[in-house]
Amino acid sequence: MSVAQMITRSCEASATAKPPSEDGEAPPAPALERDRQLYAELLRAEFRGPRYDVFAEKLWTYGIRTLTAWMRAGTITGQCHRYNVAFDASEIELSILARSSETREALAVDSIAAAAPRFLQRSLIDGEWNPNKGASMFTYFVGGCVMAFGDVFKAWSRKRRREVELLSSGLLNSGDAATRFPGQLSLFEDPAETVASRDTLRRILAEATPEAAAICTLMLRHPELNHRQIGARLGGMTARAVEGQLHRLRRTAHGLATTGKISQTQYRETGRR
Repeated sequence: MSVAQMITRSCEASATAKPPSEDGEAPPAPALERDRQLYAELLRAEFRGPRYDVFAEKLWTYGIRTLTAWMRAGTITGQCHRYNVAFDASEIELSILARSSETREALAVDSIAAAAPRFLQRSLIDGEWNPNKGASMFTYFVGGCVMAFGDVFKAWSRKRRREVELLSSGLLNSGDAATRFPGQLSLFEDPAETVASRDTLRRILAEATPEAAAICTLMLRHPELNHRQIGARLGGMTARAVEGQLHRLRRTAHGLATTGKISQTQYRETGRR
């Protein structure tokens, strides 16, 4: 069976599979004994053939459903801490992991693809895994997946943050800032015929999150995009998360106006998405 087939079946199985226990308890003795027997069979087969293919498919399924379940529940943070894996996720990134099945599956597959060769060679062929230490083969494998997840997530996070940062800075570093805002970028409720000044915009966006500024850039440059599409371009944010960022930006603008840090200029609201 090909790796692609394993991934497809594993992702399908993850939708209904029960996530593993997180209490760290050792598996019962009969389970470890079955692992010993299975390991002996795989060793005799030199980790090849139909028996190994079945084992590998189950391993991928278990790994994907475990990692995706932990990301969805938010407990991946505790698992990374358990295995001493650095995990510096922002609140928005944790929300993306909880709400975007596509992102979860992509990160899980990449983590398992990175962990599987090491597990096969060092843990099984070289005999690093030892049932006498109390961990099943599957639990041992997931530990390796969590350690691989740290690097996979870091690469994904850096790429996402870099793209957000480029978008967030682009609005003030281009001619876009001098254009009239469409209704979707309205920051105030009261309608008025005005053009956003570059200075006022700069003051508002200086208080904004990088995500909010990036959202404004996308909405200004691509008014055809809806909130769901904008969220997808920002690493998997949901439409509701995009709306939340804009709502907080409007509140920020109101606060700046109230305290006199910007003028009481009103932005024309011609419609909402």
